[in-house]
Amino acid sequence: MMLYENNFYITHDRSQDIEFLFVDLGSDIGWRAYILSHIDYKGRDTSCSTIHRLTESDEHRKRLINNFMSNTRITGAISPLHYICWSKAVYSLEDIREVAKTWSEITSYYIKHGGSFPTIQRTLKKRGVISF
Repeated sequence: MMLYENNFYITHDRSQDIEFLFVDLGSDIGWRAYILSHIDYKGRDTSCSTIHRLTESDEHRKRLINNFMSNTRITGAISPLHYICWSKAVYSLEDIREVAKTWSEITSYYIKHGGSFPTIQRTLKKRGVISF
C-alpha cells in the first residue's frame, strides 16, 4: 500500500503557492516530494543541478502518480513529472514536509535574486526562514 499526502506550501513572502504530492516509496527510497505546480522561473537557469529538481523516469511510478491525480480534483496527467532532489533519503512525513518547505523557500529566493541553492540555503537559515 502506497502512503501519500497531497499538500500545498505558500512561501513566507507569498510569491509562490506550490502543490506537492508526498509519496512513501518504501524503505529503499523513502518519501519523495513530487512537484505538481508549474513554476515560472522567469528566465533563470532550470537545469536539474541548479534547481534541485529531478524528472521521474520509472514508468510504474509515473502511472501510479498520474492515476492518483486523475482520481482527485487534479485533472490530466503531468508530464514531465518532477520531484525534489535531496541529498539523502527522507523516511518521515514530517521531514519530507520540511524538505518541501526548504525547497520552496530557496526556489522563491532563487527566482527573485538568483544565486546557488547552497548559498541561498545558508542565507535563509540565518534569517530563520528555514531550518534544514
